[in-house]
Order: sequence, then structure tokens, then C-alpha cells
Amino acid sequence: MSSDRVLDINLLGNPAAAQTTLATGLPDSVKPVIDAQDVTLYVGDEYDTKQGVTATDDRDGDVTNLIQVTANDVDTSQAGTYHVTYSVKDTAGNTATKTITVTVLEGDWTNYQVGNVTDIKPIVPGVITIEGQTDYDLYSQIPEGTKIYAEAVRTNDGFNRSIGRAEIKYGTGTFSITVFKNVNLVEGDKIGVYLSAINGFEEKRGPIFTTVVSANGPVSE
Repeated sequence: MSSDRVLDINLLGNPAAAQTTLATGLPDSVKPVIDAQDVTLYVGDEYDTKQGVTATDDRDGDVTNLIQVTANDVDTSQAGTYHVTYSVKDTAGNTATKTITVTVLEGDWTNYQVGNVTDIKPIVPGVITIEGQTDYDLYSQIPEGTKIYAEAVRTNDGFNRSIGRAEIKYGTGTFSITVFKNVNLVEGDKIGVYLSAINGFEEKRGPIFTTVVSANGPVSE
């Protein structure tokens, strides 16, 4: 049976099917469409070239898994303007390409806001280590050359006296502060921990997280 005859039958019984038959019977000359947007990063950021990039084809549907990166000069170790080029081909051989711009910026110390201590493990009398969590993770945008420390202070009389300091781990955001040897923490001591960002000779501090030494478990203020 000829294609014209199939089309005639479909037209009589199913107009929708007729449209499909007509469309699929024609040569496929339509390229897929790549959806990829320009990206802004900061020095030191990790970058996945395919994250958020998709592609669709009018006949093959979702062809995201067929996307190829054909050019990529991105270097996140230094500020600059870079480009990534994508290519995707449908089953008919139609090829689409798209190039995006990737801008890598220096961390902005002037506007940088220091993160927060989000949790401190219970502090009991005589403890020599203060451990906790911050909101820094792998995606935190930290100005180049900056180090972040967790500072523990005792605030019993309203004055902040340092009792220990430790650099935080960016990937997990955790800290473990060893209390100075001459410090003995007792029941009722008020302990605060804040983050300190140091870049060269400049320092910025985040908000203080306060808790109380207690033999009965966690106490927060």
C-alpha cells in the first residue's frame, strides 16, 4: 500500500494520525535545540560543563545524553572570560552547536560577608575540644587568599576572651577547636564561637553563636 493510500485512510478515520503520518513521512531537516546559559564563577570554584545543559529534538525528543563538549578553555584558577562549545546530533544526522561564555571573577573582599556558625556540639565541664558546624560548603564563594577560622571565646563577665582557634574545613564546613591548656571550662561558663575571615592584613568577623557549658547536655542561648 502506498504512503498516499495510508494517508487517505488516516484522514478518513483519524485526523491526528494523519498529521503524524505526514510529518514522519517527510525528510527530517530540523536541528536539535541546545539549552545552555552563560555562567559566572569565582576563582577556585568547581565547574561541571554539562550541569544544567539540555537538548531536545522535534522527533527524537530528549537528546541531552548525546551532547558533546567540543571546545572548553575554562580555567577557574584565574579570573578571565572563557568559552564552552556544545554539539549534539539527532538520528537523522542534523547537528546543532552552541557556545556559551563563562566568566571567572576574583572573589570580592570588599563586599564579602563572613558565614555563620550553625551548630556547636554539647560542651561539658573539663572538655578540651569544641566542635561544630558552619554554613561553608563546596559552593561557598570565598575571596582568593582568604582563610576562615572558628574562634572560641569565654564571655562570663561580658568580655570576649579567646580560649582557642582553628581553621575550618571548606568542604564540610566543620571545625574542631583545641582549648588552650591554661583554660578549664566549668559548669555555667558562657562560650561563644564566631567565624573570622582573614585576607592579608584585613579581618572580618561573623555573628557569634553562644552556648553554655553543662554536664546535662546541650544548652544554647
